[in-house]
Amino acid sequence: MKIKKSLITKSILSILVFALLFNFILAQNGNVGRSQKQNLNYKHSIDTSPISPLIDIYGIHYNYHFTDQDELIVGLGYMRIGYDFGNTNSVALIVGYRRYLWEKLHIEYQLWPSYDEFYESNEDKYYPSYDLWNEFRLGYQFDFKLFEMPFYASIQWPFGFGLYASNKPESFKEHEEENRFFYHVPLIFMGYRF
Repeated sequence: MKIKKSLITKSILSILVFALLFNFILAQNGNVGRSQKQNLNYKHSIDTSPISPLIDIYGIHYNYHFTDQDELIVGLGYMRIGYDFGNTNSVALIVGYRRYLWEKLHIEYQLWPSYDEFYESNEDKYYPSYDLWNEFRLGYQFDFKLFEMPFYASIQWPFGFGLYASNKPESFKEHEEENRFFYHVPLIFMGYRF
């Protein structure tokens, strides 16, 4: 399997951003990585990714902690992914579930039902479509306080694939046949608990 230079570059940038954020967090507060049970007084959280501009996938999540180890996730997403033959412009709802396995180590599953407007540059034509994407993630969270407020940083490795697309141009279909599964650079999220 070929690994593109842009994927390697984005992976390195993502890791550097996470290292800088984590170093800043450690400098602000030594109380990082508290156990899961210490955060049960916070049932809600909101998070987003500071590396979104690097990968052109944006999302904001509201998370509801309904048991010691389980969270529901709802949110909004936007993807603008460019290719040699065009780009996507996708607005999505996000619905997901997170299960904590040990301390802050977790697995997550997300569905992204979306309205996508594919632009095919060879035809200079837009193709409106309804898509359904799914994604599995493995991650770990680090809790910290900033100005006495409960924040967290999360690093996750995603893996996913498209489930359905109603009106995809041929060039996008051919690309998907060759690149059925997608995985991104490690994702970084910053969140606030309340």
